[in-house]
Amino acid sequence: MGTIKELSKFSPLSTLIIQMSKRLEEKESASEIYRDLYPLLESALERGCTFESEEIQSIVSILERLPAWGAKRRNFKNRYLRNESTLRSLPRDPSYFNGQGMWH
Repeated sequence: MGTIKELSKFSPLSTLIIQMSKRLEEKESASEIYRDLYPLLESALERGCTFESEEIQSIVSILERLPAWGAKRRNFKNRYLRNESTLRSLPRDPSYFNGQGMWH
């Protein structure tokens, strides 16, 4: 798996993914980033990208850093970031995670 910056040569969505990664580093709202990233994930899955593809793995690498540290992050990763099927079960709206021990 390459870095997010290496994705640019593989995907037209790379600019958006790189911008979202930078926003994450600047500690922008995780829910806002999630709402922006979800349509990219949905589109990639609809186009037939596999869980192992660089595009999906770049999205997963951003998603796994969105939840709060510790158990919430582990719970989120174990529930939603294991394979293509678990990715497809992600809700469109991150408010779904409230009270489930997986967000903030």
